[in-house]
Amino acid sequence: MSNNDIALSFDTAEYYNLQEACDYLNRKFETDNISPKKLLKRIYEFDLDAYIYGRGFYLMGSHYLDEDKLDFLDDLDKDGEDYQIYTTQIDAYLFFCDVKPSLTCKELGVFIQLSHRMISNLLLLERTEISDEWADIEGLLPHNRLNANPKDVEEFLLPSDRPSTYKGQDYNFDKIKVVESRYQPILPKESIEEYGLEKALSRINMRVLDHYHLEDYQIEHYEGVNSLFNNKETYALNLEATPDDILILHKDLELLIELIIENKPVIEKTEIVFKKKGVSPKLLKAKLVADTHAQYLWSKDHDKKIRIGEMCELIWSYLIDTGHGEMLPERTATLKSWLSSIPQYASEAGRPQS
Repeated sequence: MSNNDIALSFDTAEYYNLQEACDYLNRKFETDNISPKKLLKRIYEFDLDAYIYGRGFYLMGSHYLDEDKLDFLDDLDKDGEDYQIYTTQIDAYLFFCDVKPSLTCKELGVFIQLSHRMISNLLLLERTEISDEWADIEGLLPHNRLNANPKDVEEFLLPSDRPSTYKGQDYNFDKIKVVESRYQPILPKESIEEYGLEKALSRINMRVLDHYHLEDYQIEHYEGVNSLFNNKETYALNLEATPDDILILHKDLELLIELIIENKPVIEKTEIVFKKKGVSPKLLKAKLVADTHAQYLWSKDHDKKIRIGEMCELIWSYLIDTGHGEMLPERTATLKSWLSSIPQYASEAGRPQS
């Protein structure tokens, strides 16, 4: 084995950040022209899986079942014992689907799969938000089992957490399965009671752009079975990731090499990048307009009078006046997360003396 082979073997890992992946590829192919920016562009073009590591917060999930597996329920008496046994099992199953990944994220950390929109923002804006406004965390991996399926919430469950067959195959309980999940970062009352709000926020490994009570965000109720997560005692989180946070698994890096060597065409996703509710080119444009206007107003604020609350109100009016009103969020304060930078004086409490 040559020294280069030893070095290359030493570079091989289960996952890499972008710079480590570039170092690995440059050594492997004896080149020096692969940069993190170029690599990220390829990840985006081929729609490859990429992740960030999240720890210190909870995740509130929305889970969707395969409705075709529930047809037999139509034949059951809704007030009967069989139906009650079924609903008890399925409620317990959805409870575990919510709690198990959430507790893992808080205590040990999880690999959070980035959506195509997130990777696009990281590539073009060098930042992306993870919040309930987007709600597009589509996949999670246990940090100690990176060969799992990020789309399958059952990767976090024990066999006893899953629905079991009841009265034979006619009821198909063992076929009940979540087919799609979405997650949003939160802090419930348990975490706040354990550490206090500020310390709980400081334990999060990513930058917290904003946190606000779910009740303030006009979410009337949580559509699920987990009563621990509710709008009265839970804070929604707006987190930020940058290209430095990106992680790519070795198997996905090898897949990228294969696609490039085989000269495969890139994935055309222009039409579906903004498919999710609330995600559209108009919204991205509105955010850019809001940020540009805010930075301009602050650049002219020589007396340092404009605080962040007032700026959000000014932006709100400006977006309405410029035809972007339909893209406004539920509350004015959310506009703070749309801004790329905020002067220190703008975050100070109170209004300045005139």
